Amino acid sequence: MSRGAVAWCSTASYREGMLLVRALVVACLIAAVRPAAGQDLNSPDPKKRARAARELGRQGFEAIPRLQALLSDHAVEVRVEAVKAIIEIGGPRSIEPLIQAAGDNDAEVQIRATDGLVNFYLPGYVRTGLSATLRRVGTALTSRFTDTNDQVIEPYVQVRPEVIAALGKIARGGASMEARANAARAIGILRGRQAIPDLLEAIRSKDDRAIYECLIALQEIREPKVAPDIAFLLRDLDERVQIAAIETTGLLRNREALPQLREAMETARTEKIRRAALTALAMIPDEQNRPIYARYLADRAEWLRAAAAEGFAR
Repeated sequence: MSRGAVAWCSTASYREGMLLVRALVVACLIAAVRPAAGQDLNSPDPKKRARAARELGRQGFEAIPRLQALLSDHAVEVRVEAVKAIIEIGGPRSIEPLIQAAGDNDAEVQIRATDGLVNFYLPGYVRTGLSATLRRVGTALTSRFTDTNDQVIEPYVQVRPEVIAALGKIARGGASMEARANAARAIGILRGRQAIPDLLEAIRSKDDRAIYECLIALQEIREPKVAPDIAFLLRDLDERVQIAAIETTGLLRNREALPQLREAMETARTEKIRRAALTALAMIPDEQNRPIYARYLADRAEWLRAAAAEGFAR
């Protein structure tokens, strides 16, 4: 055998040996971590149990049963870490424990469970959802909603009914208004028609964010029969809510609301409201709207001219 061949064989043997050593080290580390995690699960210290939950999240789907058991822990921080770990593992086996977590009495657990359920059907959602902005300082929980959300699953995606039921329960009676608003957004993203009664109950709340998210969800679901149930919001004092109600009315083609849309057009407090009202009118063809279209067809504002032209075209 040539010297080169001998050298090559020696190098190959060395590499194989190093790979074997690394594999043994990793195996030893895993073996060391798993017993520690198992011991910490029964620790009287909630911080250790929370740490154990995080460690379990690195073990894959086989750890889900133990993580699900932690969802009944009396310490919120442990339940939060358990939910985060379950979301990180993902997969079909995560659905049942996330539904269980959605029934928790803590707002953060509910919000994270909500985003986790959406993430199963819309991968990557947890990185942009409300849970990505959650911060807990003592007992206070802060979060930041994005002003717009245009995410929605494809129509062919089938969502389990129990998922929508869990989200609907949060939307109408979650632990906080943020949790309710977040659940309403999730229902819209998942096109949760089954939760329409929950959304209609939730829009009766006094929280503008929750009302707004319910309206946007109804826009995504597109059920015309609910249009009369949101007509009372066409005069809402919150501009964002009023505009969303006007837009939803137009999308659902509610002819019964035409007088209210015309009134909103005439009494609009801002140009945004006027534009939304004119656009909604344009979506519902009616001869009585023609004088309004004619008035704005030559308006200085391009968007008003465009809405008027669309109305004439219909």
